[in-house]
Amino acid sequence: MIDEAHCFSSWGQDFRVDYLYIGEFIRSIQQKKNLEDKIPVSCFTATAKQKVIEDIQEYFKDKLNLDLEIYSSKASRTNLHYRVFEKTDEEEKYNAARDLIEEKNCPTIIYVSRTHKAYLLAERLTSDGFDAKPYHGKMDKIEKSANQDAFTSGKVQIMVATSAFGMGVDKKDVGMVIHYDISDSLENYIQEAGRAGRDENMTADCFVLFNEEDLGKHFILLNQTKLSIKEIQQVWKAIKEITRFRSTVSNSALEIARKAGWDDSVVEIETRVVTAIAALEDAGYLKRGQNMPRIFANSILSRNAQEAIDKINASARFEEKQKEKGIRIIKKLFSSKSRKQANDEAAESRVDYISDHLGIVKEEVINIINLLREEKILADAKDLSAFIKKGENKNRSLKIVDTFTRIETFLLPIFDEQKKTYHVKELNEKAAESGCEDVTPNRIKTILNFWSIKHWIKQYNQEYSKNHIAVSCLQRKKS
Repeated sequence: MIDEAHCFSSWGQDFRVDYLYIGEFIRSIQQKKNLEDKIPVSCFTATAKQKVIEDIQEYFKDKLNLDLEIYSSKASRTNLHYRVFEKTDEEEKYNAARDLIEEKNCPTIIYVSRTHKAYLLAERLTSDGFDAKPYHGKMDKIEKSANQDAFTSGKVQIMVATSAFGMGVDKKDVGMVIHYDISDSLENYIQEAGRAGRDENMTADCFVLFNEEDLGKHFILLNQTKLSIKEIQQVWKAIKEITRFRSTVSNSALEIARKAGWDDSVVEIETRVVTAIAALEDAGYLKRGQNMPRIFANSILSRNAQEAIDKINASARFEEKQKEKGIRIIKKLFSSKSRKQANDEAAESRVDYISDHLGIVKEEVINIINLLREEKILADAKDLSAFIKKGENKNRSLKIVDTFTRIETFLLPIFDEQKKTYHVKELNEKAAESGCEDVTPNRIKTILNFWSIKHWIKQYNQEYSKNHIAVSCLQRKKS
């Protein structure tokens, strides 16, 4: 099931470019698991004009040879009332928004175009006695979640947000949506305004506060995010350079951007690189694989930079040069954290950024971060937790291994190099008779799929029956 499926369409790719990799990912799962049937796909979107529908259908037909059926409902929202108010300046805008909030006194979403404005407007409304919280895509996850929960639960009545707010939020009693700034597109406006009046029995208002300067700002933003053919060529040149000696490489978006000659002033640098790669893949110049996991240097345990520096200097784990670099890394992390709190920037703490900004080789940064974690200066926010249920058999895992070993031992002499057809349920009965405890048809299929993936056997699935399977050995048995 894929939500927000309009991101497969051309106008949605600047928001979630990675949607374009979903088809490739599904195909790889089908191949690895040797699945008999195609993985079923369902797509959902509230922004379903004809071109978007066609783009979604074409994508899955091209990638997975799937023919998607269309199930649509009426797009008209008769319970929404739309009005546009022209205002000469920001002060008039603010006064109009405040008057509308006082008059309606209902759960309200106010959309703005800039993250910084979300904070400023929420603060001003709060100082005027309204319950308002800001929200934007780059906000700290804890703050973002807390603000969203406060709004959806009714503790806070006003959410001042960028277009990032609303995905997956189903609050039925939103009585008003105010666009303090105009939307990026008509599609975005319809989706954002449509978050009002989810309860069809209520009447909701959708207002746009507009002045001429908004259009100028709007086109500046559009030009900043527009990807040119020259930039795509720069990314292609960088990738050719990176792959000069190896056909397959794994690099972060920042590393590719640096190789392309870009600097930090480029707006949405990672999204632009990923979009360029998607365009190159679509044109047949390259093939993208699964993303490699990225390491984050986050979760600072020390109260301040000096406390962390003292711990580094006192530690026996660090060599002298490592201490020097460790102190530079800690200062960088605290600087990012402070800057994030001072304005609306994200606290950038990814290893590839630290390596680039400080001029320290990435492998050294990773090594030092591991030492910082060992000294409890940084917490490892990516640790995994395992839970063992009380009363569960201590040797449960060993028993599962023993069960599969017995089934494999039973199956080994049955198959040979000649292709033969077998009934899985009959194999199951014979395995049980031979002493294989807990054998099931699914476990037999699991073993055969594993052997097939390992190229020890070849499976020929029978179209007339899922319980019949033809098998031939690809490996000669030892006598």
